Amino acid sequence: TYLKNNDHYEQQYLEDEYNLVANLIDYFSLDYTYTYTLTEKIDYTLNYEVDGILEIYDSDNKSKPIEKKEYKLYEKETKKDNGQVINVNLFNQVIDYETYNKIVQDWKKEISPEANLIITFKVNWSGNSTTLGKEVSDSYSNSFTIPLSQKTINIVKPKVTDETGTIDSKESLPLMYIVLIGSTGFILLITLVGFCNLIIKINKGKSKYEQKVNKILREFDRAITEAKGKFIKKDGEHYIEVNDFMELLDVHDNLNEPIIYYKHNDNKSLFVVRNNTDIYYSIVKRDDFDS
Repeated sequence: TYLKNNDHYEQQYLEDEYNLVANLIDYFSLDYTYTYTLTEKIDYTLNYEVDGILEIYDSDNKSKPIEKKEYKLYEKETKKDNGQVINVNLFNQVIDYETYNKIVQDWKKEISPEANLIITFKVNWSGNSTTLGKEVSDSYSNSFTIPLSQKTINIVKPKVTDETGTIDSKESLPLMYIVLIGSTGFILLITLVGFCNLIIKINKGKSKYEQKVNKILREFDRAITEAKGKFIKKDGEHYIEVNDFMELLDVHDNLNEPIIYYKHNDNKSLFVVRNNTDIYYSIVKRDDFDS
């Protein structure tokens, strides 16, 4: 991630995973690598490309995007060759953050948008194996998501993939291996079912109040900052209580100030927006949900 000139970082770019103030981002430089190694040489046809999809949603209605646009970030390329190693390297592919962020900023005049640019690296190939006497192939994709509507964003580097494929003979697997594979799959299935049941029990154990607070923190994490300690009133400040959290979200959007979350105690949560001496707040109480 390459940065604009700023007073916070000495280096020109950052490589590790981190949280970063969006306004500091200049552009991203991505390297895509794909390697597939076979046990024999084959004649193959290889295709690869990079697509970008910009999706913008109204934060109050995420069922359907209000804008969805596709970009061809690297035009589809086709390569025919013979070999044992199928390889793709695309280095220093530049993604200009400001180009896509400006589209989202224009929407902020009308709504409170939530937006992502989803970048997908796609590879597919096929070739003829003399050992098997038939076609072999592989398809692969890897996506990298860039958030566009948050003030601070979490950058997670996409993983480099290195796959190895073995071309087996036409002989059937011995019965012992078939039984082993089947029993292993059964054990995995039982484990998965047990894990799902555990998650369901955990969710059922939460009160309606806890579910409400967790839902707010999860769905609007782009706007919320969690504070340590309790909220303390100060002299000279003007306190304005709003009816519910969604109205406080409107205040956040209009003032462009973060929502601060205070866990007052086990029965009360406080959400606050500060604007100089004006303090807007909304309270979520256990009594309103678990009566």
